[in-house]
Amino acid sequence: MSEILPEELSVEILARLSMKNLARFRCVCKTWRDLINQRGFAERYRDISPAKFVSFHDKGFYLLDVEGKSPGITTHGKLDFSLDQSMIDESTCVLHCDGTLCVTLKNHTLMVWNPSSKHFKILPNPGIYRDSNILGFGYDLVSNDYKVVTFIDRVDSSTAQVFEFKTGSWRESLRIPYPDWHYRERRGIFVDQHLYWIAYRSNVDRFILSFNLSTHEYRKFPLPVYSQGMACSWLGVTSQKLCNTEYEPCEKEIRISVMEETGSWNKVISLSLSNLISVQDRLWDYQVEFVSFTKKNDLLVKFTGYYDNLKTGDEELAKEKVFLYKTGAKTFEQVRFCNSLSGVQFLGEYVETPVINNLIFT
Repeated sequence: MSEILPEELSVEILARLSMKNLARFRCVCKTWRDLINQRGFAERYRDISPAKFVSFHDKGFYLLDVEGKSPGITTHGKLDFSLDQSMIDESTCVLHCDGTLCVTLKNHTLMVWNPSSKHFKILPNPGIYRDSNILGFGYDLVSNDYKVVTFIDRVDSSTAQVFEFKTGSWRESLRIPYPDWHYRERRGIFVDQHLYWIAYRSNVDRFILSFNLSTHEYRKFPLPVYSQGMACSWLGVTSQKLCNTEYEPCEKEIRISVMEETGSWNKVISLSLSNLISVQDRLWDYQVEFVSFTKKNDLLVKFTGYYDNLKTGDEELAKEKVFLYKTGAKTFEQVRFCNSLSGVQFLGEYVETPVINNLIFT
C-alpha cells in the first residue's frame, strides 16, 4: 500500500478497520506492521474510534455503546474477562488509558487488562494498600512508559507510589508531610501528562490535586467558586480538557464547567433533572450517580430514585434510569439494557486503541 498511497492516506484507511482486522493486517508485511505499531497511528485510531462506557453489571463487565443508532447494552456487549469472575470486587474501580484498563480486584490486587488483545498482567502489591487509596493510570510521553499511581497514607505523611512498566516495579516518589485531606473518589482522571482528583478538608475547603506523571510533582487547583460547598461533584474530560461536574440536590440541577489553560473555569452546561424525569416519577427522590461526556460531547447521565412510602415489601423501593443528553439538539434519549438495570455501575469511558502491548505486557 505504501508504494501506491502516501503514508498519511494509508493511516486514514487502516485507522478505520476493526481491531480484529487490524491484527490480521499487522501480519501482511513489515511496512504495515511498523505503521500500525507507531504511536501516532494509535492516537489517530483512538481519535476517530467510537467511545464506549465500561459498566459493571450482572457480575461482569459490559460495554455500553452510546454513539450507535440505538444506545444500549446487549448481551453481546459483555467483555470476556481474563480471570475468574469471582476475583471481581463489586466495588471495583476501573481506569482507562489507550485501550487498556486498570482494574481493582479482591484482596487489594491490581491488574491491567486489554480486552481487545486479551493480554493482562497482575501488578505486585506496593505495600500498605487499602481500598481507600486513590489510583491513577496514564501514559508518560517523556519516558515513553505507562504508569500506575497510588497514594499510600501513613501516620505522618502520604507517599506517592508509581508503578513503571519498563522496570516492572513500584517506585516511591512524592511525599506529602502531614496531609489532612480526603478524596471525592478513588479514580484519577488522566489529561495531558497529569492525573487529577478532587480532594477536601471539609465541605467548604475543596480543591483539585494534580500529579505530573513525568516530574512526579503535585499542584493544587481551585474548584469553580460555586462548587466549593458541593458534595456531589466529580471530574471528567471533554474536548481534551478537564471538566468538573456537580449536582445540586436541592435545585435538582447538573452543572458542568471546563478548565481553560489559564486555570480559570468556564461553565458550559446547566441542566435541570426535571427534564429527564417523567410526570409519574416525580414522587421519587432522584439522586445523580454518574455523569460523563461522550466523544461527541453528549452527556451520559445515570440516576437512582428512592421512594420510602411504599407499604409492601414486594414493591420496588428504588429505580434506576440512564439517559443520553444530545447537547447539540438539546434532546434526551433513554438508554436500553438487555435486562434489569438494578445495580449497574458505570466505571468510565473506553476507546479501543491498538496500543503497543510490549510497553505494558512484557
